[in-house]
Amino acid sequence: MRNFRKLLLAGLAVGSMALTGCLHIIEEVTFHDNGKGNYAMTLDMSEVKGMMEMLKGMSTDSTGAQTGGGEQDNSMSQMGQELSGVAATLKNLAGVTNVVEINDTTNFKFGYSFDFVDIAALNRALKVVNKDKYDNNVDEVFKFSGKSFERLGTGDMGAEIKKALAENGGEDGGDESMDMMKMMFSDMSYKQIYHFPDRSIKKSSNELSELSDDNHTMVITIKPFDEEQLKKSPTVATAVKLK
Repeated sequence: MRNFRKLLLAGLAVGSMALTGCLHIIEEVTFHDNGKGNYAMTLDMSEVKGMMEMLKGMSTDSTGAQTGGGEQDNSMSQMGQELSGVAATLKNLAGVTNVVEINDTTNFKFGYSFDFVDIAALNRALKVVNKDKYDNNVDEVFKFSGKSFERLGTGDMGAEIKKALAENGGEDGGDESMDMMKMMFSDMSYKQIYHFPDRSIKKSSNELSELSDDNHTMVITIKPFDEEQLKKSPTVATAVKLK
């Protein structure tokens, strides 16, 4: 995962120092019957920033000057900028248009979005992202044929974060370190939002699925470090029947 993994660990460390693990990953996809759609990935660290702002006010030296806040801000900002920088790798990719970089340093929201002409273009784009940022070869993430939709278990950013933390914990404290991370980041979430404006959702194989009142939108929220949810072996994978 190259530089992003290092920055991710730095950002999570800052979150733990801020006594909160409220990082929220939002993956939102819209699928139209003609195969076209939009994909967006956002890393929302606004709650972490709020806590850091409070800590800054408390962290002063004998002269009244703030200490340490700059390094924390820089770590989180660098991590976000690395994620939003994905946009540059997608520009001029066949079948992908309207690539937008999300780099909101004020509210600590980072990521990217793009339009795709068909499911092949979407999978091609995600393959580029996974290889460039996560050093992970993923050939296919989504399948869509109008009346059926499938999200495979690949390209799971929540799993990437857990993997990075596990590797770091093995080097710096083992199980005890990992248990502390679980406690610090128990509220962290990875949310997938799927919109089917031309279809209604009939059934989903993922027990975490929540449907909108009109059955055109499905939300799956996974908490990678929530002990109760982990007992149910949560997964991003799902098969959906549409009508």
